[in-house]
Amino acid sequence: MVTNWIALTCPQCGSPLPRIARWRSVNCGSCGSLITKTESIVTRDSFRQALNRARRELGGLDALLCGAARYQLIQHLGEGEISQVYLARRVDSLPLLVTIKLSSSSKAGELYAREAQIVEELQQLDTNGAGAYFSKLLPEVIGLGAVEGDHGKQALVLRHPSGFWGSLASLNERFASGIDPRHAVWIWRRMLEVLSFIHNHGWCHGDVRPEHALVHPQDHGVRLIGWAAARKGATQAEKALDLCRSARVVQILLCGAGDRNLPDSVPGALAQLITTASMEQEFCHSHGAESLDGLLRAQANAAFGPPAFVPLKI
Repeated sequence: MVTNWIALTCPQCGSPLPRIARWRSVNCGSCGSLITKTESIVTRDSFRQALNRARRELGGLDALLCGAARYQLIQHLGEGEISQVYLARRVDSLPLLVTIKLSSSSKAGELYAREAQIVEELQQLDTNGAGAYFSKLLPEVIGLGAVEGDHGKQALVLRHPSGFWGSLASLNERFASGIDPRHAVWIWRRMLEVLSFIHNHGWCHGDVRPEHALVHPQDHGVRLIGWAAARKGATQAEKALDLCRSARVVQILLCGAGDRNLPDSVPGALAQLITTASMEQEFCHSHGAESLDGLLRAQANAAFGPPAFVPLKI
């Protein structure tokens, strides 16, 4: 058997190198040269210099500092009663798309803090069971606090959900004549799914409306947002009100820019279920989210046949 021996020597002075020079950069103990087996290497100092240059180059763009992080604003997404909402990117060695709420009212700071606390508590629900799934359907707080250099301005930073097109309010504007009833079915089912989870843990959302739900057209996903009014230890009446409001959201989407009378395109039994759930809180209380979802599935199956994927073209 022939053994191939490898001598590790410094190419500058010929001095022997330690064994670790085979897999990492080392400094020669004799001449001090930095030795590496690769032709290209990025040192820590050069990496930091490049990162600082990138940060300086972004200085001319709209950007803000919140906590220890800097965010580059990319697009204005909308506005609410107390906030301007932006799509932004965290400027860091690990970039991250985020949604930033910037206060436009003195009341925002307190409400942001409340919403952040609520979201954190919701993220901890049932972490060993279904919570692992539902945590992906709930917002995730990235940052919270005052905006540096802008006196009085507060920010709430949330992880931006990939693939979500906009709110159901925006969807309603996009389809002024109303959405296809088949889309109304899965949109309502996604809302009921999350409401069922939080209701079973004693919570209510407290402010279900088109502006507080995002839609993912490709994956047929819906994400509830706007959790500042959510409450732990919710009463059955508060939970039932969540369900009523979710039905009203579906009613709005089906009617589009018209009045609140459901169009003829909605099958009769399905229209009756939506109308009843949107108006009768006692009906929602007696059924709950899971039973209401069962009724919805039954009516959809009777009207449209077995479930089938119908693309939502935005």
